[in-house]
Amino acid sequence: MTSALGAERSLAGPAEAQDTMRSWRAYAALALGAVLFVFSIWYQVYGDTRKDAASWHDAVLQSHRQWRLRTAFLFLVWSILAGFCVPFGFGMLVFVPVWLWFVYRVTRGMILFGMHRVA
Repeated sequence: MTSALGAERSLAGPAEAQDTMRSWRAYAALALGAVLFVFSIWYQVYGDTRKDAASWHDAVLQSHRQWRLRTAFLFLVWSILAGFCVPFGFGMLVFVPVWLWFVYRVTRGMILFGMHRVA
């Protein structure tokens, strides 16, 4: 099975290689989002969606694009909710599980992407 994946990767053209590099950069930006989530959300919305999703030829790249966008969007929404909960004294009780979930999603997505599997 490993050789089949290697064969698929070797047949990838320059467009697929460029999409793959963009996906790795998007995962790096998403990982940085744990600290700088404003930059991460901007990159996900601008950098990753400016290319039309229909033009992506690889189902794995499409799947991971959606995975990253959902992760970034939900992290932003839950972080804002946690921020509103801070004055009531339980903001960290909301933010810590959200941050752990975010780290899990980024890590799992990167592992599956490295294995060239659909997220």
